[in-house]
Formats: sequence, C-alpha cells, structure tokens
Amino acid sequence: MSPVIIMHKLVTALLTSSVLALLTTTATVAQTSNPTLKIISPSEGQTIYGNRVSILLSAENFEIVDFQTNPTVKSGQGHIHVWLDDNNPTRESAKKLIKEEDTFTDVPYGDHVLRAELVNNNHSSLNPRQVITVNFKSTALPTPSPQAASGFDKNTALVILVVVSLVIVAAWWYTKEEDEMPAKSISPTRKSTTKKSAKRRRK
Repeated sequence: MSPVIIMHKLVTALLTSSVLALLTTTATVAQTSNPTLKIISPSEGQTIYGNRVSILLSAENFEIVDFQTNPTVKSGQGHIHVWLDDNNPTRESAKKLIKEEDTFTDVPYGDHVLRAELVNNNHSSLNPRQVITVNFKSTALPTPSPQAASGFDKNTALVILVVVSLVIVAAWWYTKEEDEMPAKSISPTRKSTTKKSAKRRRK
C-alpha cells in the first residue's frame, strides 16, 4: 500500500472522528440547555399543616418574565402556569406566575395535586413541554390538650398540695417550739430562787 493511500485513510478517519465528536458535544450542550422546571415545595408526599400552602418552584435555563409587558414569544423566556386540584387544567384556569413562589390560601384539608408548567410569553406550551406534578396533603394544626394548656396535670397539683401542707405543718411546729421554750427557761430560775429563800430563812 502506497504512502499516499495510507495518508488518505488517516485523514478520512480523523475527519470522521472529529465530526462525530462535534455532533455528540452539540447534542450534549442542547440537552443541558433545555429549560427544566422543578417543584421544591411542597415535596412529594409531604403533609402541610394549616390551610395555607406555600409553593416554591425552580426554573433552570429559562428566564421568568412578566407576560403582560413581554407578550412576544422569545426562546428561553416566559412564565409559569400552576393548578391546584384541577382535573381539567387549561391556560384559562391556570394561576399565572411571574416569580418562582406563591401561596394558596383557604385550601381544604385532604389530599391535593399540584401541577406546574413552563410556558411561553403567549401562554403556549414549550416544545418539548415542561410539566411537573406533586401529590401532598394538608391537615389541621394540632391543638394542645387542656392538660398541656393548663401547664400541669392532676399529679402535679397533688404534689404541690402535699408540699404546701408540709410547709404549713412545719411552720406550726416551729411556732409551738418557740412558745414552749420560755416556760422551760423560767422554771430553773424559779427553783434556784426558792432554794435561796429557804436557806435565808434557816439562817
């Protein structure tokens, strides 16, 4: 095989591998630059207490703008449609967000489905569509029991009553001891005075 043919085959092989590498890189970049949407909160299966549901979304490779001031379709730009417990979601029934957070109020307790979609400035879906859903539930805030609200239970009250009773008895006993002490201290003096008087009479 002549050197020219060998060189030709080498050049062809190098060109082919370069083209394949370029196509692969382009495809990878295109995949990573596609817009994506995530629902951060509520998370799948989460239980939320109360009738207010705060939602937090995350849009990547996509600019969230006000569709009223940006009505023209522009690639990589738009807003978010969200639905809560909507069995037939449409662009008309969607709650239209121009930020990645919002709050639903007066949400009934029970199981819920939150659906969110990235859309263009004219409310049309992206291609491919970027839709995500999460299931969660809400329930009433737990109320403290009367026992916890009062600060102590029957056992605590009984202990306090016993301690107070012991304090009263101890105070009474101490007072009684003080009342009896002067009488005991006077009696020896009286005895000694009586003995001295008797000695004087004998003299």
